[in-house]
Amino acid sequence: MHWLTFAVLTASSYGVYNFFVKISANKLSPTIAIMFLTGTAFLVAAISTIFLKFTGQNLTITKNVIIYPVLAGLFAGVAEIFYLLMYSKNAPLSIGLPLVMSGTIIVAVFLGIIFLKEDLSVVKSIGILITIIGLLILTRS
Repeated sequence: MHWLTFAVLTASSYGVYNFFVKISANKLSPTIAIMFLTGTAFLVAAISTIFLKFTGQNLTITKNVIIYPVLAGLFAGVAEIFYLLMYSKNAPLSIGLPLVMSGTIIVAVFLGIIFLKEDLSVVKSIGILITIIGLLILTRS
């Protein structure tokens, strides 16, 4: 499949995910919610890995880069706690989600530019500026 197909599937999955995070945020302690969230995600990953192994897929693991998914998991855990706390303080889904997602995009773009030496084109700069303007408009509502 083309990467755009996976992008649409990812966006759809995250959209539904965010809906359920919002619903659960003020009904559970954030740390309890994240245990169930990550535990379920671990189960999905384990079942997928077993399935891939039994279907003959190549499962790549390299010792010297394991630190990166570990760090990603660390930041995901911290982010999820803040995310649940944000919604537990009654942040509207229609504002909280775009604010978090747009902020995520801006941080990722800057990390890509600084550490991965990705280009900062005029178009990318305009996109960042429009995103920041959009965030300002959203937070004023």
